[in-house]
Amino acid sequence: MSIVRTPELGVNMVELKVRLAAPKPSIEDRLATGLRDLYQKGTMADVQLVCAERTFLAHRVVLASQSEVFKEGLTVAPGTTAPPARQEVRLADIDNPEAVQFMLDFIYEIGDASSWKDYNPKTQEINKDVLRLAKNFRLPGLTERATFWLAKDLTTGNVVERLTICEDFGLQDLKERILAQLAGNKKALFEVAHSPQIMKYPSLMQSLLQQAAGPPEESPQPKKKARKA
Repeated sequence: MSIVRTPELGVNMVELKVRLAAPKPSIEDRLATGLRDLYQKGTMADVQLVCAERTFLAHRVVLASQSEVFKEGLTVAPGTTAPPARQEVRLADIDNPEAVQFMLDFIYEIGDASSWKDYNPKTQEINKDVLRLAKNFRLPGLTERATFWLAKDLTTGNVVERLTICEDFGLQDLKERILAQLAGNKKALFEVAHSPQIMKYPSLMQSLLQQAAGPPEESPQPKKKARKA
């Protein structure tokens, strides 16, 4: 009786083909979505930002990834003890907690940043605190958002205040655009130039006068008479 030995698997391999549809690229950023979910639920937070007795929970790795200032302040030096379970950051120079909320929503990309519709501070003071946070933590995108709002609904009644904000926070482009608008509108320029508010800011008054004067006109050069041949 002969024994038939079956070949071992893998000796005479036969290719098998199974056709599946190619995986579709994921439109959703799963990592960002997961971090936003943790932030909104206050889960696994290891940083708390304190402003005017109100506390906001966040994640060290997210803050550090978006701001070099946060990265330097929250990083533990080699050889030192591990940080506490939750580090505390006190924002003593910020009066409006709503500004901190706007900053965190910006960092975690909550809302439709492209249309700016979710950025609408109730007061100018809140917007100034947002600009202050953006400057303190080097968040140029947040500065851009607050500057965009600052340029909305300009009138001769609020233009002096907004020009001073531009000076305080170095918003030179917006300042020049506002001054150019005033220079091109004689009625608005007259009203602002004679307002009690502008008298408190001599440097702004000087800028307005310079814009109104415009560049000095060059005196026409006398034409040279053609020499007779």
